[in-house]
Amino acid sequence: MSQVTIGLSGHIDHGKTSIVKSLTGENTDNLKDEIKRGMTIDIGFAHLNEKISLIDVPGHEKFIKNMVAGVSAIDSVILVIAADDGIMPQTKEHFQILKLLGIDSGIIVINKIDLVDKEWLELVELEIKEFVNDTFLHQAKIIKVSTILNKGLDTLKKEIINISTNKKNKFNRDIFRMFIDRVFTKKGFGTVVTGTISSGEIKKDKQIEILPNYEKANIRGIHTHDNNTEILEIGDRGAINLQSINKINLKRGFHLGEIDYFNLVDNAVCNISTFKELKHNQRIRIHLGTQEVMARVYFPNDKIKSSMIVLLKFENQIIAAFKDKFIIRTFSPVATIGGGEIIDINLEGKWNQNKIYINGFLDEKIEHKIIEKIIQRNDKTVFTKTKLSKHLSLSINILDELLNKIKNLKYFAIENPWIITLNQYETYSKNIIDILISLHEKNPYNKGFLIDEINNKMFLPDNLLRFILLDLCDNKKVKVESDLYSKYDFKINLSKDNLIISEKLLDILDKELFQTSNIADLADKLKQNENTIKKLLQIEKSNNNIIIINGEILFTSENYNKLLEKIDKFFKNNSSLNIKDFKEITNTSRKYAVPLLEYLDKQKVTYRLGNERKYNKK
Repeated sequence: MSQVTIGLSGHIDHGKTSIVKSLTGENTDNLKDEIKRGMTIDIGFAHLNEKISLIDVPGHEKFIKNMVAGVSAIDSVILVIAADDGIMPQTKEHFQILKLLGIDSGIIVINKIDLVDKEWLELVELEIKEFVNDTFLHQAKIIKVSTILNKGLDTLKKEIINISTNKKNKFNRDIFRMFIDRVFTKKGFGTVVTGTISSGEIKKDKQIEILPNYEKANIRGIHTHDNNTEILEIGDRGAINLQSINKINLKRGFHLGEIDYFNLVDNAVCNISTFKELKHNQRIRIHLGTQEVMARVYFPNDKIKSSMIVLLKFENQIIAAFKDKFIIRTFSPVATIGGGEIIDINLEGKWNQNKIYINGFLDEKIEHKIIEKIIQRNDKTVFTKTKLSKHLSLSINILDELLNKIKNLKYFAIENPWIITLNQYETYSKNIIDILISLHEKNPYNKGFLIDEINNKMFLPDNLLRFILLDLCDNKKVKVESDLYSKYDFKINLSKDNLIISEKLLDILDKELFQTSNIADLADKLKQNENTIKKLLQIEKSNNNIIIINGEILFTSENYNKLLEKIDKFFKNNSSLNIKDFKEITNTSRKYAVPLLEYLDKQKVTYRLGNERKYNKK
């Protein structure tokens, strides 16, 4: 059974701290100012038993920032309302925050029942029932207590244990994550941080990453509920002893996580709900985890609603990830006005383009469909599975579960495949064909084009482009020969005159065997300019009809194949081949023999050993 964290929430001086002390014997007000002023300023922690943690949050309006940090990771809530006061301003604000964070279970406690009579208590109870009607607490038990008279506390304790068995409403990324809510130094141990594990698990001796510093640290030890442990799981409260810290000024709001899986975020696409109208470019406060940061809100269209998709631009980088919930408060005067959930992070490009992308999430609530839109963010963004996993801060296993629900995907490569949507594939395919058409028009005598030439306008990872090209080859839209890609139906169309000249070229070279004319000689014999001859030679080379060595020595492929037969026959009776032997085989001079032998070496037909050649096929 994993642990449960329950937060006590409510207006100042409604007795949250006294309830915790009565239940656990621990006083969560331990700061000097808290003791002096008799009020909770910061979040406090206590343990009901080895499985249940209690978080006491401040009720004063000035400390809502601390309150949000405290309840950001709780499983359930105890909403405390004093019998003599009833529902007060921070009761309402705290309850709004709880709803916005998605808390879905809890208990209602009417405290200080010793201060009121029976009739008043009944009125307060009716007020509370009306207040929580149609909310997650509408069926919650209302327990009446007095810490002074020690009434109702046993009943409260039993109900806390009861709700701790409820199914937890936490989104598990299957990778370790924890926002820091306290930092202290312990003699003999060094730096210790505390928090609630919001995802995955952490074991002793594992290395983690600290954000926002991107510093790596080793886990020296783990405590939970004042006991040593080897592992902390999602939902557990823990104290983690860090080592290998290089003078980091750790503080609340910092983040421990799986290495390379979490990001510093400049901006985020968010789904927000507000109960006060926001204006375009308005400055607001964002509370996420134990962080607070200022941001500007940007609306992708003019129709501003109470619930919509927006872009938040953060004034300072924040640690945020897909599906993170947050609270929105006004800049001044400070008041809670809404909340939201992260959809996507770190958009690049122009606002006009991003507006179209952001609007694409309107009315989209289903996780895998949101991920499909993220994959297809734009034609220049291509995710591998690992890259997408880290962009979303999800383990590969969780990502696979979501990807399996998306039918509109294509995968390229086996290990860490690229993932694109069918729409992206169609776009890429069309662009490739258009690029090939353009290249063919500009270079009508080229048999095809290298992948680099195509990618000069596609800007895709080379390996991905190669996979897409091969897929297009399988579908008979593209063909490839000798690493040259062309449209499937492309043919070099020569004029009638050029066809005649090409035939004569091949005829001359074929008859000359291995003492062939150079380009200038061929131009002279055929009474053509050298550029025409070069062009036609390149075409015949593309058609695999001739071989050009060192840019100037020419042989027909037919003669070269005959030579291979002669070499094979030679090596059946000989163990090595020298230049003299080769000149006799080819009936040529050293001028042609040496380059041709070197070409055979490059083609792995032969290899050189001293002044001799050996046969690779033997």
